[in-house]
Amino acid sequence: MIGDGMKILIADDDPISRRILSKVVTDLGYEPITVSNGMDALERVKKKECSVVLLDWMMPGMDGIEVCREIRMLDAENVCYIIINSAREGSDDISRALKAGANDYISKKTNSIELKARIGVAVRTAQLEKKLIDLNNRLKYLVRIDSLTGLLNHAAILKELSIELERGRRDGTATSILMLDLDRFKTVNDTYGHQTGDKVLIRFSNLLIQSCRSFDRIGRYGGEEFLIVLPRTGDEESLIIGNRIRARTETLEIDSEIEELSITCSIGCCSTIDSEKHSFAMIASADSALFRAKKAGRNLIMSCK
Repeated sequence: MIGDGMKILIADDDPISRRILSKVVTDLGYEPITVSNGMDALERVKKKECSVVLLDWMMPGMDGIEVCREIRMLDAENVCYIIINSAREGSDDISRALKAGANDYISKKTNSIELKARIGVAVRTAQLEKKLIDLNNRLKYLVRIDSLTGLLNHAAILKELSIELERGRRDGTATSILMLDLDRFKTVNDTYGHQTGDKVLIRFSNLLIQSCRSFDRIGRYGGEEFLIVLPRTGDEESLIIGNRIRARTETLEIDSEIEELSITCSIGCCSTIDSEKHSFAMIASADSALFRAKKAGRNLIMSCK
């Protein structure tokens, strides 16, 4: 059997039991990690070294039941299938172990065939749980991301704005936003086709990422409109960032096979001292400034002041 690098933690204060269990684990193709007390077992689990634990009940310091309870209080993404391995065989003991958080309970008298089967179930369950967690995290990521540009989507960027405004209110710092719109984007689509239009959106999105700071938040607000959240940033600095983006957009190469294709963007800026404005009020103000930039001839940045 191939273990696929799986490590199984064996916690038992008896060296003979550790050797026997290690042999069983090795025979299954997995790597045994052994400790002699509950505290060391808990530390190994916290480091996410092992997803399956064979845990003795009676150990010095912290016993197996206490370790179970502590493990179940850890991060939900800390996958750990716990098998209590004990000389106790009473129904009350088994019930107590399972209520403490153990997934399975086996007697130390259990033969190696059954023990291997139980470990096999543990491994499959742990692997499935890990896959489900990974899938759930992937879905959490996808629900926030615009599929074309890789930027935050409409709902996610609005959420980020609310978070940054709340942080700014607590810290007494300014927050700014930039509302950007690609000039005459419909003409690009009509002239060169939607595939080229998509390429424009992707290239422009990459430019935004390269032009902003690591802690700025960038999202596709909708269509050819983008929203950038600038934490701890006042009006003057936000205009500098916006102008940098505007200037770089003028020289952005979209498609080497379409030399005449170039784009520009118009930008509306809104800043709030102490972050006291509501997110919707800020967006409305930035959108109004963007409209004025468009009306004044495009390829401009204007503040809501």
